[in-house]
Amino acid sequence: MASSRAAASSSYHSRLRIPPRRAPHTISVYVLLLLVFSAVLFLFSQRQITDVDQKNLQEERPQDWDRYLTVRSNGGLNQMRTGICDMVAVARIMNATLVVPQLDKKSFWQDSSTFADIFDETHFIKSLEGDVRIVKELPKEMESIPRARKHFSSWASMSYYEEMARLWKDYKVIHVPKSDSRLANNDLPLDIQKLRCRCLYHALHFSPPIETLGKV
Repeated sequence: MASSRAAASSSYHSRLRIPPRRAPHTISVYVLLLLVFSAVLFLFSQRQITDVDQKNLQEERPQDWDRYLTVRSNGGLNQMRTGICDMVAVARIMNATLVVPQLDKKSFWQDSSTFADIFDETHFIKSLEGDVRIVKELPKEMESIPRARKHFSSWASMSYYEEMARLWKDYKVIHVPKSDSRLANNDLPLDIQKLRCRCLYHALHFSPPIETLGKV
């Protein structure tokens, strides 16, 4: 009788045998692989979006670059940095070649430093060449021609600068005495907003001597 009960009990437990659990480290590996795959997919999609944005900007860019925008930045260093990036965006909107901005030497800054003294001029031009054409100085043949002097309205939207493009009918050069346009954010397409960010956080590096000094 005892042997029969033991056999029945053994048969019952064999039918209810619980499958072995997966090792915790195996689950961790699966989770890690999933996270890595998700990260790679995200980075690839971001790269594709950036490539499309750059391609669209280049396709929309006009072929005639005989319109020049000259700028005198004003205010303190931070204000000038923001203003310069606004002017990069304005040059893009108005389909103009931007001449490397002059820095304020009188009203607030009161310093003889040039753009190239403070910022890496070559990097600034090179890093934005896919968006805006930038030159170090106005061509000699353009220096003596009449130019429009325009104080752009503060907090103006993109449509305002599109309207200002009418000035190109009468002038080849527009001079902007102040760069503190504070370009409004409420009417900017994504590609222009990205351009401002690229200028501020990537294009405007400090000059090599300043970078070296900062690392000491």
